[in-house]
Amino acid sequence: MDRTIIENAALKLFHERGFGAVKVQDICAECGITKPTFYHYVPSKDDILLRYNEEALDSVEAHVAGTDPEGPVSQLLGAYLVLIDECERIGPDLLSRITCSNLQKNHGSYDTRPTIIERMEAIITAGQRSGAIGNAGDPHQLYLSSAYLYEGLQFMWCLKRGDFDWRAQLREGLTALWQVKA
Repeated sequence: MDRTIIENAALKLFHERGFGAVKVQDICAECGITKPTFYHYVPSKDDILLRYNEEALDSVEAHVAGTDPEGPVSQLLGAYLVLIDECERIGPDLLSRITCSNLQKNHGSYDTRPTIIERMEAIITAGQRSGAIGNAGDPHQLYLSSAYLYEGLQFMWCLKRGDFDWRAQLREGLTALWQVKA
């Protein structure tokens, strides 16, 4: 038994029944374990969802680590699209639960790794130098504004229960913010 088996079983049940309808005992039954075993590996149901964010950040970090043959704008947009893919995989209900949990106590789910921030800023700088990004503003501020735009659209996607084209909205917003050259 390991944490991954418990997390996968829990996520399956959360998707089938909804987070609130799933009890720790249900997860234990799905895995064939006892509650003490569950709590040995996982502090709480919420912790299973909060760990999800780490996996999403792993995907973004891998995306921005290299270069994109289509250029810096494509790479920056692609990093956000990776996050959208991860959010769509977990779904608006569970993503809303992560948000609510962070509103009650900041678990750091919306903190971005310094390596990702530094890399995104470097890609913005490269885009400015190449002329692909026309906004000559501070790369750190442009990164923050981009991240906040993404988070706002993520909130709307959750609020509208997934019935919201945040990919198109994100492309339009980032194109305007970065002043992307055609």
